[in-house]
Amino acid sequence: MYIFAGDSWALKGFTEQNYHYHHNDPMPDDVCLADHWNIPYELALARGQGNLSVLDKILHLDLPSSTPVIWVYTEPGRDFGRITGQSEFDWMIKEEIFEIRKQLDRSTLEIIKQKLSNPVALIGGLSDINIETATQLGYTILHPSWQQWIADKLGSEWFKQGWGASDIGWRMHSNNITPSRAATFAWDELVKEWCWWEDQDYFCHEHPNPRANLEFAQHLQPTVENWLSQHDK
Repeated sequence: MYIFAGDSWALKGFTEQNYHYHHNDPMPDDVCLADHWNIPYELALARGQGNLSVLDKILHLDLPSSTPVIWVYTEPGRDFGRITGQSEFDWMIKEEIFEIRKQLDRSTLEIIKQKLSNPVALIGGLSDINIETATQLGYTILHPSWQQWIADKLGSEWFKQGWGASDIGWRMHSNNITPSRAATFAWDELVKEWCWWEDQDYFCHEHPNPRANLEFAQHLQPTVENWLSQHDK
């Protein structure tokens, strides 16, 4: 048994029918990335929250230190308030937003490493994995970017990086935030890419759909099985 952790990207393949029924636990018909591997797992989910909230869920399970964790990584900006002590959405209004995210990413990975002794393997989900940072800190990277995988699958000529662009949209509307120009232009660029992926039947709003879950799971399965076999106690 292993822990499958993350935000809503770890919950299920999204469809128009199930999109408005997010829930914090899978519904009977929900199928996620891990379901396709047919390996027993326990879900540690923090939907719509940051990686440190996912960490809280894992720590609450009080696991043996040998239990492996596969982590679908989410947006580091979500932990801005928790890491800096500043207003939680201020990262969105800064013109240096991507430098801030880079710093938050390192801080997040360092905190996880300090607090969690379990072996952890990362999958880039709503946000990509910084390969250099994660490798320096001793993480295994099963795949640095699910978004890049979709872009490559579709032959995209425009995709640049996977990050939580959706947060700029829904958090500014629900929290009266005016994002910086840098955030707005980058948001527009990636959301248009997501819309094109949806037209190609690989995305639903801001999530991979069931097809993207199935095909990415098939792509990852040998890597996942190999990594888990090394931690099979």
